[in-house]
Amino acid sequence: MAVGLRIRNQGTGQIQIGLGYRNLQLAKSGTLNTGTFSGSATAGSPPFASWSPRGLLASTAGTTNLHVIRYINDSVAYITGFSIVQSGVTCSVFASNNAPNKTLEYYTFDASERAASGPVGLRMRGEDGSVFYDSRRKGVRVLQVVPLPPPPFNTPYVEVGQFFPGTRIGIAIPSPRFYYSSVSQDRCTAYADAFHMTSDNRIFMSKYETFSQILITNTFPVGGVTMGPQNATIFIVDLTEVPLGFG
Repeated sequence: MAVGLRIRNQGTGQIQIGLGYRNLQLAKSGTLNTGTFSGSATAGSPPFASWSPRGLLASTAGTTNLHVIRYINDSVAYITGFSIVQSGVTCSVFASNNAPNKTLEYYTFDASERAASGPVGLRMRGEDGSVFYDSRRKGVRVLQVVPLPPPPFNTPYVEVGQFFPGTRIGIAIPSPRFYYSSVSQDRCTAYADAFHMTSDNRIFMSKYETFSQILITNTFPVGGVTMGPQNATIFIVDLTEVPLGFG
């Protein structure tokens, strides 16, 4: 079929808009107040389980969800980062409830088609007349894919880098890493990669405790292991034109 118009990335030459190419679209966005996050515990003695302070994102249907988080705290410390743990259609965001800034923004993109509304900017149709791109639908725009340093960390946190200063960006975690640590066979603690972001777009990472369990029986092997892809990445996502409070 003859090509009418395709939009390519200036830096890589990859097609960004074209027939047969679909982008994840904004499904929901909003804010969470991390000051309301709370933990939980099942009991005070073995068997015992506890969760660190967390909040839930508004769920969306389907399995193609990509959650983008913007959470700014210029005082980089273990209390200023966030982690994400997704299970089915629920997604927990872990963050300390005593961080200086308590407004965490989230943006959920997925592969569902949504009706466009408002004034038309750019609309592209295929030969059959069907619309395959409409600028009124807000798609995820990944500015850069950033490889993460391998574990373990020898310091409380490491600097990942500074990205697109002056641009409103967020972080997506497409391939999260989780860590298992057991000091004895009757207890274990789970951690996840945590990310810290400052107003000048510097990103740091650390590990955040998400879950702890103590059993009566000796079930857990002593030691530690990383669960998930060793060569994990994050997406730096452009939020310049993405509306907050959508869906």
